[in-house]
Amino acid sequence: MSHRTSCFQLNDLFPREIDIEVCLKTLKIFQKLEGDVNCVVWDASLVLAKYLETMCQHKADFLSGIKVLELGSGLGVVGLTAATLGAQVTLTDLPEALPLLRLNISENKQKIVSMGGYAIAESLVWGDKNSEIHKQEFDMIVLADCVYYEDAIDPLIETLQCLNNTINKKPTIYLTQELRDSDIQKKLWDVFYEKLTEFFYIEKIPEEQQHVNYRSSDILLLKIIKK
Repeated sequence: MSHRTSCFQLNDLFPREIDIEVCLKTLKIFQKLEGDVNCVVWDASLVLAKYLETMCQHKADFLSGIKVLELGSGLGVVGLTAATLGAQVTLTDLPEALPLLRLNISENKQKIVSMGGYAIAESLVWGDKNSEIHKQEFDMIVLADCVYYEDAIDPLIETLQCLNNTINKKPTIYLTQELRDSDIQKKLWDVFYEKLTEFFYIEKIPEEQQHVNYRSSDILLLKIIKK
């Protein structure tokens, strides 16, 4: 089968794609036309990805060589950005999300490697305390727009706690969340935030410290460290 035919079939399966510029590299991200929350690029993921890029512009070794875990990766925008900036990244999501996530890693692999980074996708079900992911140590955890379903709140909190139980490290967590207008989504965020404050210190990163073109008053960017 020719390369041209393969590309045609790929575009049939994933007809939407976007390009994201990261330090003069162009990442290609495939999306689906329809599906669950992990099938499209959300604004909060762009805000976090561009914040990481901004930090690396101020401090060249901000991500260089460090171990990063992304939770709820979806299409992998944040994790792939971190890898392109030199981090060693494990991107995670539910098993059904991995094919598209791995496609995006493969599509951008050469650019990531050329910048000294690394990216791999693994399955992680929040709340699964037996996951091999919990046995690893990470310097940083990133997650974007992950507070969406009520039944995922407690498992997400449990996972964040498990990932912070290693003896030697307390990873820094960067989280973005779009504050939506619906009463249900407002309540979900309030519940999550209250539970998060029980176990973690939380610092809101002001808009003026974020990327000049990728920030919004309705998208929170938080820096989180375990108490």
